[in-house]
Amino acid sequence: MPTITGPILDSAGRPANGVLRVKASRPFDIGAGHITQTVGWATVRDGVPYLSSGAWSLPPTPDGVYLLLEQDLDGEQVNKFTIAVPDVQSMSYSELLFNRGGGEGGPNPYWWDLTGGLDFPPTAVDGDIGFDSNTGNVWRYEQ
Repeated sequence: MPTITGPILDSAGRPANGVLRVKASRPFDIGAGHITQTVGWATVRDGVPYLSSGAWSLPPTPDGVYLLLEQDLDGEQVNKFTIAVPDVQSMSYSELLFNRGGGEGGPNPYWWDLTGGLDFPPTAVDGDIGFDSNTGNVWRYEQ
């Protein structure tokens, strides 16, 4: 399970504070046990995500499973991301958000919410995945 490292900064470049919440898109198994859809969370203090028991880590997600991440920092709006977690030792929070951590077989795809007929944004890379939460359709991005 990769340890997620900071720093997480605000728009002025100062260490952020708040909470990060994650929820699996569906239950799945890992060597250490069964991952449910119960919301997990980490505290962010002075730009560092952590749990009361130590460093924050997340389970690697198998194909077809993603985590919904809610970023609630410094009392501003909650930002939501759909992420896949690679099977690596550690990765930065930025690598987690943009799923470019590498891992076995190359970078993991970013899951883009294209609900309502939206198109892939210019930052998409080959292998990224688009989904429509209303219809259940899924597309793979290739230039």
